[in-house]
Amino acid sequence: MLDVGALGAWFSDAANWTGRYGLVNLLGEHLWLTFVSIALASLIAVPLGLFIGHTGRGEVFVIGLGSLSRAIPTMGLLFALVLLLGVEFRELSVVLALAVIALPPLIAGAYSGVASIPPSIRDSATAQGMTAWQLVRHVELPLASPSIIGGFRIAFIQVVSTVVLAPLVGLGGLGFGIIQGLALRNFAQVTASSLVIIALTITGELLLGYWQRRAADRLGIPTNLEKP
Repeated sequence: MLDVGALGAWFSDAANWTGRYGLVNLLGEHLWLTFVSIALASLIAVPLGLFIGHTGRGEVFVIGLGSLSRAIPTMGLLFALVLLLGVEFRELSVVLALAVIALPPLIAGAYSGVASIPPSIRDSATAQGMTAWQLVRHVELPLASPSIIGGFRIAFIQVVSTVVLAPLVGLGGLGFGIIQGLALRNFAQVTASSLVIIALTITGELLLGYWQRRAADRLGIPTNLEKP
């Protein structure tokens, strides 16, 4: 049963906010792993999604990748990479594992955004003398931006919740408070860490969702936040 008094005491204790394993530092590590992983994945996923959407080649790959991503055991992938690369490269292993998780929604977001553009718009741009690169840069990328942002939104939600596993291989992040709290039977710490993770996830969801809606409104495109 949740002890509200103990939870309040935990949050009001300055020692839980500062230091190596303080909430502020763990939050910073959590965000760092999240953003680096998504940034790494986006370098591959967004250009690949744009290419598939532009050329129409590899559409089966997008569908297959989405199905495969649901079948990959995240914890198993994480430990496999740590064993493969070595403990000294465990941070790289975590980033790579998280990047793999982020790839499918990012690719799907870029692909679906370009694929949904009416052919008449492409034909009009081509008739004006645009090259393939100009078509992607000046027409397809702007029109696909709401869907691309939607891909980032889904990737953020998936990655930020999975970073909780990072302390299992000796890294930081908000998951440390949960794992340590369970070991010490400090359930106020477990609850507090969980609430911060939930708040972080919801905040990111709201901010990216708002950005996606703004991008869609500027283009006059209906937005379905259930899909990238």
